Amino acid sequence: MRHGKKINHLGRKTAHRKAMLANMACSLIEHKRINTTVAKAKALKQFVEPLVTKSKEDTTHNRRLVFAKLRQKEAVTEL
Repeated sequence: MRHGKKINHLGRKTAHRKAMLANMACSLIEHKRINTTVAKAKALKQFVEPLVTKSKEDTTHNRRLVFAKLRQKEAVTEL
């Protein structure tokens, strides 16, 4: 059974997928728009929207949570 297996693996191992989504999210935040496939865009949407929600309230804790996902100081500052 496949209960709860909602994530799209995008044909990559876990570490590669997490790094790719973090890099794509930083590019999206920096450039405001990126060109990608529909599948990657859907995966990126699930990755970025919680970060945007957290960034609406500027606290040290939320900055650290977002930095843990993005790993780029400039992107966190822009967000």
